[in-house]
Amino acid sequence: MRRILMVGTVAAGFLLMAGGAFAASGFEVGARGAYWFPKLSGDARTNVTGDTRFDFEDDLGVGDENIPFGEAFLRFGNTTLRVGYTQMDFDGNKELTRSITFNGQTFSATDNVISSLDLKMLDGEVQYDFLRPDVGVAGFNIGLLLKVKYVDGKVELRNALRTETKDFKAPIPMVGAAGGVGFLKDMVRVDARAAGIAYSGNHLYDADAYASFAPLPFVRIQGGYRYIDLKIDRDDTLASFKLKGPYVGAQVSF
Repeated sequence: MRRILMVGTVAAGFLLMAGGAFAASGFEVGARGAYWFPKLSGDARTNVTGDTRFDFEDDLGVGDENIPFGEAFLRFGNTTLRVGYTQMDFDGNKELTRSITFNGQTFSATDNVISSLDLKMLDGEVQYDFLRPDVGVAGFNIGLLLKVKYVDGKVELRNALRTETKDFKAPIPMVGAAGGVGFLKDMVRVDARAAGIAYSGNHLYDADAYASFAPLPFVRIQGGYRYIDLKIDRDDTLASFKLKGPYVGAQVSF
């Protein structure tokens, strides 16, 4: 019931803000894509009695991967609606140095285990700027951010004898803040967004900060830093991981 109320509150906020957006001045529509170079750290286990908590990097040899992501946005006046998508596929191949029990099955020390961590994240958010003035050739904005991130994840371990897979899925509502400052009629900008939630031993923190430059009308070149910290106890799986690192990208808007 508590989670249903949280999702309902966020959805109501989306509708209220979107409804008031048409009364405000200004319109922009666009999309951006980026290539992310994150560092992964984290661990997981299932809730089966006797299961082992294992580290993705130290125990399974899961390596870092470069990740593309993208989002589309629509701004009416002080309100911006965004939809984003990120897909992450991490793989490991290592001889175990200790026994690991996963989903009730034991992978013994010296077993060669091939592992994978697959994550799909679909984001929907609305940003309402309380302040969005223009001061000559400069301007800034400060606003409230309401967001829902749908996480669809899968952990798999396999050796020569068996394959064990565990899925976890959850919609996670968040609240946060956003702000930015632009110079030379927004030819140069710096923007940041951060949102999060913590409840019942679970948490999710998501932050994105970037600078951008518009060498041509409608086109922006971006460089930034993205951070995600997730701990989720769902579908009999406890998973915790952090992703953080720089990215480069481009945006087209009209």
